[in-house]
Amino acid sequence: MRRIAYLLLAVISLLGVTYDAASAEPRPRYGGTLRVMLQTSPSMLDLPSNATPAEYWDLARTLSLIGDTLVRIDAQGRPRPGLAVAWQSDANASHWQFILRQGVKFHDGGAASAPAVAQILSALQSGWIVRASGDTIAIETAAPMPSLPAELALPRNLLLKRNAQGLPIGTGPFLISGWQPQQLLKLAANEESWEGRPFVDAVEIEFGKALRDQAIALELGKTDVIEEAPQAASFSPTHGTSLSVSLPTELLALDFPANSRANDPRVREAVALAVDRRPIQSVLLKGAGEPAASILPNWMTGYSAVFSERANPQEAHSLLANSRQAATNIPFNLSYDPRDPQAQLIAERIALNAREVGVAVQVSLSGVEDIRLLRVVLPSPDPATSLSEAARQLGLRQPTFSDNVEDLYQAERGALVTHAVIPLFHLPVATAIGTRVREWVPDRRAQWSAWGPSLADVWLADQRMADQRSAVLHFDLHAQAALQ
Repeated sequence: MRRIAYLLLAVISLLGVTYDAASAEPRPRYGGTLRVMLQTSPSMLDLPSNATPAEYWDLARTLSLIGDTLVRIDAQGRPRPGLAVAWQSDANASHWQFILRQGVKFHDGGAASAPAVAQILSALQSGWIVRASGDTIAIETAAPMPSLPAELALPRNLLLKRNAQGLPIGTGPFLISGWQPQQLLKLAANEESWEGRPFVDAVEIEFGKALRDQAIALELGKTDVIEEAPQAASFSPTHGTSLSVSLPTELLALDFPANSRANDPRVREAVALAVDRRPIQSVLLKGAGEPAASILPNWMTGYSAVFSERANPQEAHSLLANSRQAATNIPFNLSYDPRDPQAQLIAERIALNAREVGVAVQVSLSGVEDIRLLRVVLPSPDPATSLSEAARQLGLRQPTFSDNVEDLYQAERGALVTHAVIPLFHLPVATAIGTRVREWVPDRRAQWSAWGPSLADVWLADQRMADQRSAVLHFDLHAQAALQ
């Protein structure tokens, strides 16, 4: 009892100290360096079209601190002003006009004028006709694009110039102050940011840090923001850290390349029916994500339940009864990304499911890729934009549809009917935040790939205050354990 009383007294005492410290610092404070760790090691600050999901998220978040897009997406998936304050299109949605925000400057002092913006967009989108007139940008597309504002909000359409060293120059809340390729990026607050100066003086991003190393650094107070695996969402944060988990923004799927030997649609459908997703989710993914048979998650469309994700071995056996390809028993190679720590185990489970219904599948990183286990980025809350991007990454024909749910459903159904892709899971992206960070407002839906608007509002508490907060939580955990 004496030990329990001591622990409770310590907690109450620390709570009192923390309250006093907090009351002395009621408002956000300027200053300090926000420390970030990321797992990829980019040699250039550019977003390649063939980026892996990890590369995509890391570079998209990094570049969004430096540059802005014409349009942003809000929490309801609606387009909102960025560098453009208003826009309109013709009835066909193939001719658009965007009115630019006035007085915005690039980090090198140059004006973010209509001609400058038009030049950048023309280089980014060679298939568009982009013209400048006064403070207006006109964009013409060959086909109707009702979701053009959502397209413009993607990180690949960040408005960035390049200096003589090839480094990006933008209009965002931070500018580059130092760059060591594959290792470290230093950013300084943009004093003339059109949204107001950020609270922190600087941001330092360390690259090439494994997820385990990031977690240890956060626990020791050596960094402030790290990435987490989706499985982290099922665990409680420790010692005052917090966890921000997005809505599902990645698709884990099986893909059949053009040269795949598994070219019989009945074999592909049998594989789709064989995969038992629930055990994979509960055991290998630790409950993270959502089992899926659709390309787009339900929160985007509301109709994903129409595509059944339940395993049906009996129907798979029936399909294979008339397939010569299945009868040959030549094993199909199932490849995976060796950089993904869960990928091999998931691939082996899928191969086991396939063999149980009569499709010979072996997990291999050599030879012909008959089946690939891969992650696909769903980069926008706008479903039409994400479906087009998923089709591009999967090598599928680009869907065509107007701006309504029925057309969207038919386009997605058309992409799945041949089973050239077998959706498996929709997964979130997770970020852990340290004890010093204040005003981190996680938005699970809007701008999940962009940190620029979010980190500009973050401020750093005094380290002593953060240590006290962490100590209170630490003692509280011990007190609860002792009471039990």
